[in-house]
Amino acid sequence: MEQLSPFYDEGISDTRFNLEHFNQGMSQTDVNQFMHKLLSTIDLSRLSEVYFQQLQVRLRLESIDIQFAEKTLSLGSKRPQTHPKTLSCLRSGDTFASIHYGFNRALSVGDWQILQQMHMYFCNPLNNALEHYKIKQFAMKDFLTSLGNRASYDEALSRLISQAERHHAPFGLLVLDLDNFKQVNDQYGHNEGDKVLIAFTQTLLHCLRDTDFAFRFGGDEFCCLLPDTTAPDIQVIAERIKAAVTHTGLLRKYNVSCSIGSTLYQRHDVAATMFARADSALYQAKQNGRNCIKVA
Repeated sequence: MEQLSPFYDEGISDTRFNLEHFNQGMSQTDVNQFMHKLLSTIDLSRLSEVYFQQLQVRLRLESIDIQFAEKTLSLGSKRPQTHPKTLSCLRSGDTFASIHYGFNRALSVGDWQILQQMHMYFCNPLNNALEHYKIKQFAMKDFLTSLGNRASYDEALSRLISQAERHHAPFGLLVLDLDNFKQVNDQYGHNEGDKVLIAFTQTLLHCLRDTDFAFRFGGDEFCCLLPDTTAPDIQVIAERIKAAVTHTGLLRKYNVSCSIGSTLYQRHDVAATMFARADSALYQAKQNGRNCIKVA
């Protein structure tokens, strides 16, 4: 495994450190216990939670922000901290992650050494978790459109149902199907059909909110999950999509429209019941002349 080196970075200089120079760091027993906990998972979210919990126990940490590949994973208090510290993880001399630690008190020399020590031991597991995260993200995407695929949909829906059960957070589901898409493939070939799917994807994403999720099930069937949504919200979003499709050049050229079935989460719903309602509404939309919206 490639050795990763962290460095302290608060806008002044890159100060490298060696564990052999520590006088007041963690004992070997503490290190062994800490590493055992870090090696218990390769899931990025779970690993970050374990690390945050261990820091809270030893250093009374208030918050942590892990920045990687233009993304940020945040844990703890949202309030600004009075004594922030920033450490980075290096791989082959380059930073692959920066970690911002939030404290509301000044660290003693011993606490600062413990923080550096724990950070250094965290970098290798973090790198492995990030590689696993990248592979998982790639496996959850549709190759053609870069939308989430069926596995991604299942995971997101499960998460939203859990949130709805715990916090009574409403959310909606749209099931969408392209009208007249088969004739594009039959008459103009699959390459042109792929262009239509990509054009529809771009139109769909433009119509959704930043908090919404879009997925391609395969072929010309798509789904959208709409968190924190009411029935009127769902109708507005569905109407926006339907109208935008009719004004998209390539879709209009081939007379491709969109039929939509929609539903809201209902108490005691599971993934299958919710999808079945929206899919049934989509079937009704298809039966009623297409290019329309039906609510379950």
